Amino acid sequence: MDSLIIAGFRKFLRWPLLKAWLKEQLIYLKSYETSVRELKGAVENLKNVRDDILHKVEEEEQRRGREIPLQVKEWIESVNRLISEYEDFNEDTYHELAVFNLLKSGYLPKPGIRYHQSRKAYDIRRKVNGLLQSSKFDTFSYWSGPPSMAAFFSNVGYESFPSREETLRKMIAELEEPSIRMIGLHGLSGMGKTTLVKEIVKVVLEAKKIDVVTMASVTRNPDIRKIQGQIADTLGVILDEESDIARAARIQGMLKNEKKKTLIILDDLWEKVDFNMLGIPYEIHGDNGLKNVKEGKSLLAGSLMNMKDGKSKEARGASHEMKTEETRSQYGCKILMISESKKVLLSQMGRTENCVFSLEVLKEKEAEMLFKKMAGMGYFSSEFQKLGAQIANKCNGLPMTIVTTARALKNQSRSVWEDILRRLEWQKLTGAPEFSTKLSYDLLEDEELKYTFLLCGRMGHDALIMDLVKYCIGLGFLQGIYTVRETRDRVYNLVEKLKESGLLSDSYSRDQFTMQDTIRSAALSIANKEKHLFTMTKGKIDEWPDKLEKYAAISLHHCDFIEGFPRRINYPRLRVFHVNNSDPHLKIPKNFFKGMKELKVLILTGIHFSLLDSSISSLTELRLLCLEHCTLDKELSIIGVLKKLRILSFSRSDIEKLPVELQQLKKLQIFDISSCSKLKEIPSGVISSLVCLEELYMRNTLIQWEEEELTRQSKIALLSELKHLSQLTTLDIQIPEVSHLPKTLFFDKLNSYKIVIGDLSASLETDFKIPERYETCRFLAIGLKDGFDIHSLKGVKMLFEGVQSLLLEELNTVHDIFYRLNLKGFPCLKHLLIVNNSTIQSLIYPKDRQQSQHPEKAFPKLESLYLYKLKKMDNICSCKLSEPSFGKLKVIKINLCGQLKCVFSFSVVNLLTVLETIEVSECNSLKEIVSVEESQRNTLKFKLVFPKLLYLKLQSLSQFGEFYTTSTVRTKKELFYEKVCLKLYSKCFYL
Repeated sequence: MDSLIIAGFRKFLRWPLLKAWLKEQLIYLKSYETSVRELKGAVENLKNVRDDILHKVEEEEQRRGREIPLQVKEWIESVNRLISEYEDFNEDTYHELAVFNLLKSGYLPKPGIRYHQSRKAYDIRRKVNGLLQSSKFDTFSYWSGPPSMAAFFSNVGYESFPSREETLRKMIAELEEPSIRMIGLHGLSGMGKTTLVKEIVKVVLEAKKIDVVTMASVTRNPDIRKIQGQIADTLGVILDEESDIARAARIQGMLKNEKKKTLIILDDLWEKVDFNMLGIPYEIHGDNGLKNVKEGKSLLAGSLMNMKDGKSKEARGASHEMKTEETRSQYGCKILMISESKKVLLSQMGRTENCVFSLEVLKEKEAEMLFKKMAGMGYFSSEFQKLGAQIANKCNGLPMTIVTTARALKNQSRSVWEDILRRLEWQKLTGAPEFSTKLSYDLLEDEELKYTFLLCGRMGHDALIMDLVKYCIGLGFLQGIYTVRETRDRVYNLVEKLKESGLLSDSYSRDQFTMQDTIRSAALSIANKEKHLFTMTKGKIDEWPDKLEKYAAISLHHCDFIEGFPRRINYPRLRVFHVNNSDPHLKIPKNFFKGMKELKVLILTGIHFSLLDSSISSLTELRLLCLEHCTLDKELSIIGVLKKLRILSFSRSDIEKLPVELQQLKKLQIFDISSCSKLKEIPSGVISSLVCLEELYMRNTLIQWEEEELTRQSKIALLSELKHLSQLTTLDIQIPEVSHLPKTLFFDKLNSYKIVIGDLSASLETDFKIPERYETCRFLAIGLKDGFDIHSLKGVKMLFEGVQSLLLEELNTVHDIFYRLNLKGFPCLKHLLIVNNSTIQSLIYPKDRQQSQHPEKAFPKLESLYLYKLKKMDNICSCKLSEPSFGKLKVIKINLCGQLKCVFSFSVVNLLTVLETIEVSECNSLKEIVSVEESQRNTLKFKLVFPKLLYLKLQSLSQFGEFYTTSTVRTKKELFYEKVCLKLYSKCFYL
């Protein structure tokens, strides 16, 4: 019997799995000093890699203000945890005892201790190797996009002065008065009017007296379409209309029906403007019919209860009446206007003088205090203090002059201060903004910064930084810069320095900047004298005098060319020629460019232009060519001879086909053919030949792409040509058919993109819209029809991890979004729209999957969620979630989801700390907003609270009963206040 057992045991030992197991265990019994030594080396290597990544992250996040991807942050956290685990292992008492015994006696510790320590060291080293393998990141940062309007009105660094506090308080009081619809502020240029208004807006926003604020610069030559666009962007309106009148009517309709309190700020008024053309309703309803808010609350509570009793019709009518009266009193549009002229404001406001406020110069002591602070005089000697007070008094109480002068003199020597004071006294330039601007310019740190400032001066109000980037690439004056991304980073840095010096100001987004009119006048004067710039806006050009030969830059905007362009002019020093034209009959003569051999930047807008009959081929030094909104002949082949081109734009021009000769532009870095509505054909090989291309813009075109599977000898471009563009970092494209998209095309190197796949025009007219052309963001819209499987588009799926705005239409091959598309929970996603789907049952649907014991983390940055026409969706989330899931969700809108039973589960509600808007309509199966299980109902001892909710709309819900179901018997008042528990500030309710 014993022999049989031994034989069986020996046979068992020959079992391969057991042998493998025993071999693995014997590994742990080897000398643990070797294991510890190997582990120490691996951990040191991991620390070095971590430190390198931390250095890159700090550089990108703190110095460049860029966003760090979630996977990079999670990797750093994992490394820190593992290093902490290693340090605990190092201090283990068993380890210390083992080492002590070995050193003392020369004997190895017991096998049990050695096994335990070796195994632990082996496990830690395995984790270290795993983290080292996953440390190769394609990118360490991305642009977070422009800031919100709240950030624009944060007004950091605002200086409060006693002489202005009274004006500030009065204007805030007027804005809070329901019957007041228009107020105005006037004062001299450089008085700080816009800064004061920003502080007012900051106060009323924080106090929730205003919900939406938009600000537009009207300027001396107002751009109606630009102002309309600024107002529309804030309201979330897409303006597709061609005419200004139609666009204005669209905005006006939105403002009249706006459910929030809106403030429109019109800055820099020079003359009376037509509100109707801007889309601003001139006569806005007042506050008649104001009802008690408590009465409205009671009415709403009764309406909620009556819906369950079958009285929904009366409830809806009563609630709608309450909404109408409350909206009249609390919502609507207010207008705040800023001008140098009181007369202009009175003319605009119908002589309502009591609502017009004046901003006076600073008092002497206030001026001295501001100057000393801006100049950093806290530790200067008393003699320096006296000099500062004398210079401050010469600024005549104008804040802008004080700030620019003080910042220019900061850290300068005493001799510089004394020289400036002598010049002020000798030239009697008391309070002249031009002098302070010239002083700031002279004291800028280098020529690069000075030249950038002069470029900004010619670019107009609220200029795009991208346009400045184009200028810098075209002129090529930035040293040590070779790529578009490097140029953009340098330009952002230069713009920030100019803002610090007071020469530039913030605009409506991080992608724009502006310049005060007085500073612009000084900048153009300096450019005229030092850089030989000639510029004119809305002027008359009767003739082109010979003296213009000295100029290096000519910039003409909407001018009246009495006799058109001359046949030929000789401008041998000219580097920049920019004409923004509004005369459809203006043409360029054949030999016009022959006298501009050194031209580097050519920008023509709104010109009738025949390239073949022009002398443009003589511009061999040209680096930037923009022919935008131009009428061009079909023959464009001449462009191929401009081999030094870095930037080429045909945006909004009427071209039909790109020439094959574009293949010769091997140095091209930015190519823009967006909004070329007639463009249908790109010859094969053109795109793939542009090997240096970094940014490609081609939205709103009718390009006919060849299907990848049909032919290999196509004469029409294939989308697969994009894979040859190894330098491409920015892509803006609309692909009409999924079949055009190759399976092997990957977009993993893109930093910014707006990609639309399929015909999604209807969906993009709802709450979603494509971001602006040069806005840095990651936008993806996919419409999968004809049975296409999303899993076959691997290159597209790679974008899900970093996408910020996502639209999914007819995605009929998945049941959920989380498990099927991105298990990391879409870490960067801010806006999500899902429409027209017949398979999705939930955003997070773990059916037929083994659920994790730990709650899932999903959608940590999601701000808005739109679910339209999802036929099988029965809930949004059917598993447990943990923070920060849905922690930033502000808006949820659901429509035509026929099987939806509830909106939120009880466990999700606690995560919705910032939710502001809930809209649910035409969901025939919806019974409650929040689903509470029986066990939760029995233990419920606290209130359901949506602390930030401002707007609730429940419409056409035939099965709706209560906000959430409960078996407890309560009064109507308790049902409203204890079960709904919505904190009412200024909410609108539809039932």
